[in-house]
Amino acid sequence: MGVSNVLSYLFVVVLAPTLGPADFGGYSALSTYGILLAIPAGAFQVVVARHLASGELTSGVRLAAWIGTALAGLTVALSTVLASGFHLDSLWSPVLLGLTLIPMTLTGAFQGVLLGEQRVRGLSSLYIVTAGGRLAAACAAALLGLRVEEVFGVLLIASTFGAAWGWWLCREAIRRLPGATRGLVTELIKSNTTLAAFMALTNVDVILARHFLSAHDSGGYALASTFGRAVCWATQFVALLVVPRMQSHGATRVLLKASGLVLALGLVALGVVAAAPRLWIRLAGGDQYVDFAYLAVACVALGTTWALAQVWLFSEMGGNSATLGLLTWVVLVTQCAVIAFWWHDSAAQIVTVCVVGALVVAVTGLVRVLIAHQAVDPFDETSAIAATDGTRA
Repeated sequence: MGVSNVLSYLFVVVLAPTLGPADFGGYSALSTYGILLAIPAGAFQVVVARHLASGELTSGVRLAAWIGTALAGLTVALSTVLASGFHLDSLWSPVLLGLTLIPMTLTGAFQGVLLGEQRVRGLSSLYIVTAGGRLAAACAAALLGLRVEEVFGVLLIASTFGAAWGWWLCREAIRRLPGATRGLVTELIKSNTTLAAFMALTNVDVILARHFLSAHDSGGYALASTFGRAVCWATQFVALLVVPRMQSHGATRVLLKASGLVLALGLVALGVVAAAPRLWIRLAGGDQYVDFAYLAVACVALGTTWALAQVWLFSEMGGNSATLGLLTWVVLVTQCAVIAFWWHDSAAQIVTVCVVGALVVAVTGLVRVLIAHQAVDPFDETSAIAATDGTRA
């Protein structure tokens, strides 16, 4: 999974200088829209894994196919609006993005099967193939000088290949498990509420930046914000390993230790980037992005709070709760209102508002964890790291 996250970061490193700030800003805004519509893919992973871990057998593949097709149709129908709103030159960009949502949603169901059956090696390979395909698409864009719509075309091919690999890994499970079960839709909606809140919290800043800033500045912001999202990518494995164990004894202690690990990783990342921000932004996007070096540091701090919120929100989905998710929606609406009406004159203002919003969610999650920890058996020494023991390929 760590290799997958490195490949995802390299994807940005290759694509950002190829498109340049203005086009990269447009690509990032539309891609962010796609990420938000792909939220059911992440929900499938969590919900299917939870079902399998508790003995409720389902693959969710049939339902994933229907939902992915519906999301694709919606995006194609809105292609004119999306192209205009994100200042894109071609309608093909949103159309191709929409078609990509079908294999993305199916891949989420495949990941849920692998996670629920604790097939960590298989799950890791699917992550690597998915991210590797995207990196190959970015390399093709760089070598061939592809335009934004052509980039989305090669990404569709890469996503389809990733879904095919997921099907191959899960082919036996798909044959023996029902494609949907009673109550799965209800759980997906409940999990989507929490997961959608987190995904919106960690992505809406790029859309707002594209709307309120110049094309050049929105591209610089999009690249700098990738540093924050990289912290989430690098620590996501901790959040995912927590999910199947939220129904077991000692779950609160697992969560507390997982949160400590995520915080430590975030602080290390902050120190590394803060030591030479101009170097890191230049390596990521080239000299044309160097003026946004200061934002990279701020975005890593933002990403650390996002990563903490990710652990606590994922734990709520594993425990079939939605309290923190509802708070995240309130924070998100408030954050968007503050940016829309007041703080949107610069990239620094936008990232500052986002840091405050993320801190509210992160601190609330910490307080809830500490309160719950009072009832934990002091002799339970389960940890998030030990959760990987005894897994099978």
